[in-house]
Amino acid sequence: MTGKRTKFRTIRLSRALRARRLALLLFCVTLIAVPASAAGASEKPRVLVLTDIGNEPDDSMSMIRFLLYSNEFDVEGLIATTSIWQPDKVQPQLIRERVEAYAKVRDNLLVHASGYPEASYLLSRIKSGCSAYGLTAVGKGKDSEASDWIISVVDKSDPRPVWVLVWGGTVDLAQALWKVKHTRPPDAVEAFVKKLRVYT
Repeated sequence: MTGKRTKFRTIRLSRALRARRLALLLFCVTLIAVPASAAGASEKPRVLVLTDIGNEPDDSMSMIRFLLYSNEFDVEGLIATTSIWQPDKVQPQLIRERVEAYAKVRDNLLVHASGYPEASYLLSRIKSGCSAYGLTAVGKGKDSEASDWIISVVDKSDPRPVWVLVWGGTVDLAQALWKVKHTRPPDAVEAFVKKLRVYT
């Protein structure tokens, strides 16, 4: 029975990694396809990462790889979320561990390319999501540090869209949208939503 469980988990992890690679490829292709007039040829994309890191090794590996390419993005947030596989906790400390490891090699990365953000900046962008999963965690009085942060990022006076990379659950994004919908007039809601580019 243990062997079957291990085999199932390996298959599930393998599928998750393939899906993650495909999502990353589609994201990169989309960035290439965005007209220069819309995104600005020399502008970095603004990125928010939602991750259920700690559930399986895949997001830990993805976070390390993302940090190695962080000079290519304006990192607006690294958000620890729940997911169907991790429904009752978030683990921002695991993001911190990886950013602290990045701090040790940043000088070496700068030898090869410019633009790597300070580790202190990235640490300030780590936010904790709601420690519950699904629509039961969305509604009045259910704001989280992460959902409030998402709103503040989108509300910035910056014409570039905000690319939301969904590696984990979306409850904090859903809560942000719920709050905007219930506290702003329709035209302001539309303007808010138009700035989002969500990849799952």
